[in-house]
Amino acid sequence: MLKASIVGYPSRTRRASSALATRGIFLFAGRLNSASLVTAMLQDALFSQGEGDAWFQRNHQTYRPEQDPMLHALISQNIHPREVLEIGASDGARLAIIGDRYQAKATAVEPSQEAVAEGRRSFPEIQFFVSTARSLPLPDESYDCVIIHSVFHWIDRRSLLGSIAEIDRVLQPNGHLLIGDFCPYSPKKVRYHHRPDVKIYTYKQDYSAIFLATAGYVLLGQQMIDHASREPSPEICEYDRFSISVLKKLSGGIYAEMQPDVGA
Repeated sequence: MLKASIVGYPSRTRRASSALATRGIFLFAGRLNSASLVTAMLQDALFSQGEGDAWFQRNHQTYRPEQDPMLHALISQNIHPREVLEIGASDGARLAIIGDRYQAKATAVEPSQEAVAEGRRSFPEIQFFVSTARSLPLPDESYDCVIIHSVFHWIDRRSLLGSIAEIDRVLQPNGHLLIGDFCPYSPKKVRYHHRPDVKIYTYKQDYSAIFLATAGYVLLGQQMIDHASREPSPEICEYDRFSISVLKKLSGGIYAEMQPDVGA
């Protein structure tokens, strides 16, 4: 059971490729009307260009450490990070607690310019980067713990696998990955109600299953909580079913070696 009690550089080539890709998106998008524009670009870009700031303005004062399931998961699984990265870290409030508790070096990746500005003022000990999961400006295998909470369901489906590859790239072998996200019984997509003017969706599914399918991770623990109450419950409405998953990255995977059939 996961519950416990507790009283932020890309290479020159990557930068050039990213710039060319962004330029191409906007050259194409300039020929489209406003609604089609958002459909054509990645949802990641939409959040980088302002929707991330809007989310921060609505939510930044709602964080309650005593109700944070990610902090509970770290404690209950006896994880003691030394280098921790949070993707979608907002202003870094969670990271500040983790850094202080474990004396860990903390890095935040966040698309909201406002959140990062606030975080740099409030938590100067945290290194912040304005970016998204699909383009982490960080070295390979540089963190022993990566946290991604309430982020995957926002990611455009066209950049989902790239984002997963980036997370795997920066996580050290034997490191821990903590995922918090909506987890209905079967995959669902939901129209984003804060922007009725454009056709974008959130995508809800068990994201830990994608990492497990690579045979490079094992699941250490998973708990379903009610998104509204932040508490575990035997009966949770499917649309409020929220998963806290703790995974460990294995250096050699879980492959069983087979002997070749020399007679074949």
